[in-house]
Amino acid sequence: MFEYAAFNPYNSSPEALAGELTKKSAEGWEVVSIVPTTDGRYCAFLRKTINSTNSSTVSPNTTANTSSSSNTNSEVPAAWYADPSNRFELRYWNGKEWTEHVAKSGQQFTDPPVA
Repeated sequence: MFEYAAFNPYNSSPEALAGELTKKSAEGWEVVSIVPTTDGRYCAFLRKTINSTNSSTVSPNTTANTSSSSNTNSEVPAAWYADPSNRFELRYWNGKEWTEHVAKSGQQFTDPPVA
């Protein structure tokens, strides 16, 4: 399973972004995509493997479809993941449920999660 993150440093030149991404790489992050934003900056989408000792850990995609909060899996960390509704590239999982925070092509939006 992967953890996803959007990395969008404020006021960062491409050279500075490359330096920051090199640091992130040393922390285990892999660059999935780098896209320009409408304000002239860049947003990098990153992912890293989540080491899980429990092979039955439920992914956010499965957990988000449950209606009872007692069914949520607290082992799935809060992070950006692929949007289960497929309306955006990424949606934020807060550790308990999907939020309205989404991202597409490096831009962040709000979109109510589908129940």
